[in-house]
Amino acid sequence: MADYTRPNKKSGNKCGHNPASPRYFSPPEKHAPRPKLLPVAIIRVTVYFSDPSILPTLNAANGSERQQRSERRESCIAILSCILHYMDLITLRVGIPQADGSMQGLTMPYLAELSGLGERRAERAIHDLKAAGIITVHPICEKVSDTVYKGVAAIRTVSMKLFVILGLDAWLNHERRRAVERKADKQAKRDRKAAAHVRMAMGAQRDKPAPKTTPSGNGRANQMAHVATFLSNARDILKPDTS
Repeated sequence: MADYTRPNKKSGNKCGHNPASPRYFSPPEKHAPRPKLLPVAIIRVTVYFSDPSILPTLNAANGSERQQRSERRESCIAILSCILHYMDLITLRVGIPQADGSMQGLTMPYLAELSGLGERRAERAIHDLKAAGIITVHPICEKVSDTVYKGVAAIRTVSMKLFVILGLDAWLNHERRRAVERKADKQAKRDRKAAAHVRMAMGAQRDKPAPKTTPSGNGRANQMAHVATFLSNARDILKPDTS
């Protein structure tokens, strides 16, 4: 009979978790730097692994009086860090900004991949973050036909309460005001550019010489027909009433 060696519990589990060396979120390479507030928030969130008391509602999300397991804490930190990295400062929504100003949400498989987790672990972490009131999730559907709808990436929003707990609410409000001002400046610049293009187009049209017109035989005939009709109507009007 082959020898059986009991696995060392301290080495982790089948998902690769090692309590002595938790894995945290790493932003994708070549990403533009995020506002400094967000990396600081991510750093403070990672403290939850060693001190679950900093996020008590998350620690109690499993409905048990026992402390949340380290594997679950690692998942929640990874997902929440990824969410913060992709968070829009103005709306607190999570996703990738689009050219038309909308926000494209992150699908669960993509969110799991970015966080370095399996999809099932990512789903459980999202469930815990929702139960803790740290994020809200709004499912989105696109209408394909009168009776068919297609699910698309949900829009997730981070609660302001998280930044209050992390002691970053004043900083966040300051950064949000700055972000609103930057967005307004960009929109004003686009509006000025569009107005300049319109003025140039109108000026070019105004300066364009009018096309020369030459009378044609048909045009002359039409004019004479109108004159004849006018004279005929005038005679009818001026004809004395003999009734």
